[in-house]
Amino acid sequence: MRKYWLISSTILLSASLFSQEQSPKPQPLVPPEQIEKEIKDAEKEFQEAKKMFNPWYTGPLLTPSAGVLQPGHFVIQPYCFFTDNYAHFDKHGKSHRVPDLDQIKPSLAPFQYGITKWMDGTIGFGAVHNHQKGQSYTNWSDTSASFGFGLLQQTAYLPAIKFVVQESFPTGKYKNFKTKKAGVQSTGSGSYETQLSLNISKVVWWLTLHPMNIRSSISYTINSNVDVEGINGYGGDKKTHGTVKGGNMFAFDFGYEYSFTQQWVAALDIVYNYSQKNTFSGHTTAPVGGPFNDQLSFAPAIEYNPRADTGLIAGVWFTAWGRNSSNFISGVFSFYHYF
Repeated sequence: MRKYWLISSTILLSASLFSQEQSPKPQPLVPPEQIEKEIKDAEKEFQEAKKMFNPWYTGPLLTPSAGVLQPGHFVIQPYCFFTDNYAHFDKHGKSHRVPDLDQIKPSLAPFQYGITKWMDGTIGFGAVHNHQKGQSYTNWSDTSASFGFGLLQQTAYLPAIKFVVQESFPTGKYKNFKTKKAGVQSTGSGSYETQLSLNISKVVWWLTLHPMNIRSSISYTINSNVDVEGINGYGGDKKTHGTVKGGNMFAFDFGYEYSFTQQWVAALDIVYNYSQKNTFSGHTTAPVGGPFNDQLSFAPAIEYNPRADTGLIAGVWFTAWGRNSSNFISGVFSFYHYF
């Protein structure tokens, strides 16, 4: 009997110790001050989240996007530039007044379309109306077509990156100008221009409740030789005939957009471009071609986006400095629609 009592006591004691080991230890109570602080922090984050919004963008005016338009979607964004070329920078960067060359340049169909998830295309054509010293002329400008290839898709912390190949076709007038209209008849370059661009863009959310869109673009343009006759966009006279070797061009664009609200946005472009000199071979009794030129310009603008798929932007584009280049001011208006 004693034997069975010892066995039973041992079993009961082991069960009691095991139960004590398995039972949870009492947790210390959370101070009321900490609970109140956590509630206030959560409320603050909730109120900030309510103020945030998904931004809508139309611009900026000049710097291209790095986004790839998806298959089955299209974007149209016609532009119109109202420009006054009122002066000319010499090789030392000093501006000299010249007779005003007023220009209206509507880009009638910058039309972008999605091809695949990683490639889209764009077609652009337009016209130019020039007016100077009582003379006017209107004609087509050059036409362009491009393909963009997405290299990186935008994420929360990574930008979008896009490589673009564009070809420009000489559909504008560039040679055989009439003497009286020589100052206004140039509406194209006469060159087949192959442009290679690398575009980067990123919408920044984490620095402020107002999202910002940042873009940059680096491009290099290779120009073909141009056969010229008579007075032309590169100079010359009625007896001129020969070939102009156009200088290649480099450009850097930086674009910035700041969302005041979902519908109202401020934008700014900063553009620098550099072109090599143009050389001429052939017969002429007047200068043809020209030296290198470069230029720094700015384009502030305001956007209004009534819907996610529609927007308007208007601004001013003007030169700040240049060498052997035009000094101009331009009013710019554009309409955007996505479908």
